Amino acid sequence: MRPRVSQSSPPPAAVSRLPVLRTVRQAYGIVLGQPGLLARAIAAPFLLSILIAGLTIAMPAYPLVSFILAIAGLVPYAIFGVAWCRLTLLGPDAGRPALIPSWAPRHWRYFGYLVALAIIAFGLVVPPLLIGTFQALMAAGAADSNAAMAAFLLGEIAVIIAVVYLTARLSFVFPAAAAGEIYTWRHAWTHTRGQGLRLLGTIVLSMVPAVTVLWVIAQALGIFALPEIDPTAVPDGADPEQVIKQYLADNAGRLVTAQIAMTAMSYLVMAVAMSAISIAFRVSTGWIPATAMPTKV
Repeated sequence: MRPRVSQSSPPPAAVSRLPVLRTVRQAYGIVLGQPGLLARAIAAPFLLSILIAGLTIAMPAYPLVSFILAIAGLVPYAIFGVAWCRLTLLGPDAGRPALIPSWAPRHWRYFGYLVALAIIAFGLVVPPLLIGTFQALMAAGAADSNAAMAAFLLGEIAVIIAVVYLTARLSFVFPAAAAGEIYTWRHAWTHTRGQGLRLLGTIVLSMVPAVTVLWVIAQALGIFALPEIDPTAVPDGADPEQVIKQYLADNAGRLVTAQIAMTAMSYLVMAVAMSAISIAFRVSTGWIPATAMPTKV
């Protein structure tokens, strides 16, 4: 597939079979081999994420406000996603991230896909979760409650796998948007046909080490940085909401540190995922960068 500036159309099908392990190795090579560029790409989105997280804590918990802040929380990830996809596709010279990025049409396209995919995933996961939880609670007193709970868990696992598979099949829209391509969901579905499991395996294998590190850090922060609420220190009849507020006030510094650490790690995880998807996009579509593409994002 040629870049949009050449006015060429995407190929009618995938042009190459995706090598899973090689793609995973290349993705980690790009992320771990360029720490300076990684920090440069993360800097501005990370600060924006922290600002939005602070607003989320400070603002009243009205549904509309929470929804707006949740959508706004995707903006820094769109900025980073565009920058890192372009670095992966164009290389460290042509794709060098800008320290202070500007918002371009490709960011709108990337952001739109990100919001749409989040809504699709939310709509597919949450209703079965609520229905399954209700059914499990209804069966809790029955003799086959264990079987009901097992069926509920298996059903949820199946839904999650289906959502991850769907996300993988549609994921090529992100590097395409970052590169400024005219590229749709239909193109992504076409170019991943016949190798959906390979792409799913690529994403899962690339994410497992990064997510494992994230989980270990989260556990360490929870165990060593954030103390549990001491039940003996809570007065009888105390308002649970006030207890939680007092806990947050007493551990504000530790909570902020934990938030900063987890936000930074989330960008590292995203970098691995976006590199893997960008490489898969390039291999599957035969994408070649245009020499006239801008060097800054």
